Amino acid sequence: MASGSWYKSFAELNVSEREGVSFQRTLQKRRSRIVIIAPHGGGIEPGTSEIAYAVAGSKFSYYTFEGLKPRGNEILHITSTLFDEPKCLQLVQDTEIVIAIHGCDGEEKVIHVGGLHVGLKTRLIQSLAKDGFEARLAEVSLSGNQTQNICNRGRLNQGIQLEITTGLRRVMFRKLDRQGRKFSTEIFRRFVTSVRKELLLAVKELEL
Repeated sequence: MASGSWYKSFAELNVSEREGVSFQRTLQKRRSRIVIIAPHGGGIEPGTSEIAYAVAGSKFSYYTFEGLKPRGNEILHITSTLFDEPKCLQLVQDTEIVIAIHGCDGEEKVIHVGGLHVGLKTRLIQSLAKDGFEARLAEVSLSGNQTQNICNRGRLNQGIQLEITTGLRRVMFRKLDRQGRKFSTEIFRRFVTSVRKELLLAVKELEL
């Protein structure tokens, strides 16, 4: 995650930045009880958009906010507790559970699992560990446990925040630059499969 956010709201960002040049928004609303979001995608936290699209697949709704600048995309980082882009807010408020995909610093290959959905958080950690990943309960700085965090603003007010280190994201793609992210690795596919497996089980439980 970026160390600080330049803009404090989407309205503020939208005054200075041009959609289609500096950033883009992409969403697909489906008849789904889960939405996968990457609010710091593209060049902001590289790899998170691609992961979100893959986890969503054809089953879940998704939303991405992507930085398109050739450099300096960190200026577009609106922190998760302040993220208020209207299309995203509407989508998450219409969906039970939000899964937010983020990137954090660190060369260790680790997934920090946070958010207020305790049961799903525990199961994701177990599933990822079983599939060969190091998944940890997120510490305070990455916990995603604030009620105003975008991951906790779905209908259940309990979501998931997955913070994936740079070291792990790097081995998910040929390279982390824009061209390299077009080519994913077996590690990427294994991660996506592990997460989707638990989300599909969570949907079945919601339908009971």
